[in-house]
Amino acid sequence: MLGSYFLRDLLSHGYRVVVLVRQSRNKSASQRVDALLKVWESEGFRYPRPKVIAGDLSGLGWLEEHADWCKKNVDTVIHSAASLVFYGDRDAEPYLTNLQGIHTVLRLCERAQIRKFHHISTAYVAGSKPIFYEHECNEGQEFRNDYERSKMESEQMVRDFGFESLTVYRPSIVIGDTQTGYTATFSGLYAALKLVHTLVSRLSLGSTSARFALAAMGMNGNESKNLVPVDWVAKVLMHIFSNKELHGKTYHLTNPNPPQMKDVAKTIQDVVEQYSNLVNENDELRCDEAWFGQNFMKQMKLFRAYLNEDPQFDSSNTTQAAPHLPCPVVDYNLLMFLFHKAIESQFGKNWRISASALSYQHSGDLQLSE
Repeated sequence: MLGSYFLRDLLSHGYRVVVLVRQSRNKSASQRVDALLKVWESEGFRYPRPKVIAGDLSGLGWLEEHADWCKKNVDTVIHSAASLVFYGDRDAEPYLTNLQGIHTVLRLCERAQIRKFHHISTAYVAGSKPIFYEHECNEGQEFRNDYERSKMESEQMVRDFGFESLTVYRPSIVIGDTQTGYTATFSGLYAALKLVHTLVSRLSLGSTSARFALAAMGMNGNESKNLVPVDWVAKVLMHIFSNKELHGKTYHLTNPNPPQMKDVAKTIQDVVEQYSNLVNENDELRCDEAWFGQNFMKQMKLFRAYLNEDPQFDSSNTTQAAPHLPCPVVDYNLLMFLFHKAIESQFGKNWRISASALSYQHSGDLQLSE
């Protein structure tokens, strides 16, 4: 999701961009990029298309074919590819993408003599540390899952490479757009929302509550979750990238005032009660709270580790670099808006985005030369 915003903003600011993209079952790599950019073109503005290299981080064919071209034409790499799989063996995801993949990218940098690198990591390389500073990385912390461990190891690998300039961005949990409600992925909190939205189709109004769901997961509700809107993260990221004097540091793109889980859970309860389809209390297919709790916990097992208290993230570098871009307040009203948009869109099946809400990103018809 963040990558699509960053690509759009790079193009709208006139940068010449080449992207490495996998093909899908139904679309070529170029068609996938074209479809992604058309999301932002609903009101007529056409973004310049980047050069597309078809390939993925698990293979070397594209590297061998394009390394010489990159040596002549590329001076900076932005690495934002990642696997979000939480658990896996060292020879499977998330390690394939997050470790072996970064090794492939670094091999390209070596072959093409690229000395400037922008690495989109995650704030959750913090692992078990209660307070995590921007200058820290491998501090001997424990990890809640393989995703966190693989991201820390990949970031350390990048740090050890010896780039002339290395800028690291660490967003926390990225949620939807504050202006449009748009999100391109439905993991994390959205997965919980989708699950509840599905399960309540078998419940009547008042059959369960946010308090019950929290208690079922062993939570008291006071745990904070560091949520950041994607449009804010993209603005800060673009601001730092486009100002060279800000390069060479690590930036926590995190929320200084994260919401608590009891508020998030209450919002999920309210939004599904208003916008999801609940059964009549006399319906013979109606289920009870115990049924909801059993099924909810079964599906939420993978996310359980992320429902503990988040670390406190120092964001001194970010505050200093972008004092004019404070993180929006993530409160009941914003979450209600985002969750309603997700349900309204049938979780991405029928998004309708107005480009007018995104017009601040560009001015005029920018063209890129070959």
